[in-house]
Amino acid sequence: MNSSLSPSRWLGRGLCILLFVSGCSTIPNIDSTRQTWQEHQVKAQEIVNWHIKGKLGFKSSNQGGSASIDWVQREKQYQISMSGPFASGRATIKGDERVAQMQRGKQYYSDAPQDLALKLTGLSLPVNDLVWWAKGIPSPHQPLIKNLKLTPNGVATEFEQDGWQLIFSRYQVTGQGNLPNKIIGQRGQQSFTLVISSWRFPSN
Repeated sequence: MNSSLSPSRWLGRGLCILLFVSGCSTIPNIDSTRQTWQEHQVKAQEIVNWHIKGKLGFKSSNQGGSASIDWVQREKQYQISMSGPFASGRATIKGDERVAQMQRGKQYYSDAPQDLALKLTGLSLPVNDLVWWAKGIPSPHQPLIKNLKLTPNGVATEFEQDGWQLIFSRYQVTGQGNLPNKIIGQRGQQSFTLVISSWRFPSN
């Protein structure tokens, strides 16, 4: 009996081995990306004092517009100043996770900041969640995310949370890690786009 293999059989065996080795080598890469994503979330959660400037655009079923935005976050307290067309001059929303007030000529108070955003823009903007989404990570106030997509270096390009489909892009390397400079959110007929022109991290 001739035990030698024909060239075609050697080629077939070699191809199977190559595919097996290649398939195995991709598993650690997936695991590594997930691990990097977990580490990125922990690091981003630790960023509690930040200051961003940029543009906020919105669109709802009956109106739309944009404005300049200046957002200062001090742990759980925020001050969001908006100026431009839809703000009709200047409007400021201050608050924390429990209560908020808006200054726009008159003072308005609410225990839900999205209600003040609705009064200002016609869009029920989830401010308490946007505190986290601005950093490219899920909000701990909402259920687990769905449809997560990651880059090879472990940051999110897309996920869905509380009915909002969120897209993150233009990541920038900062002193606090990789942070997005553009966030798009859409839920039904509502959508927003936050374009960040600068990130700062005040120490106090």
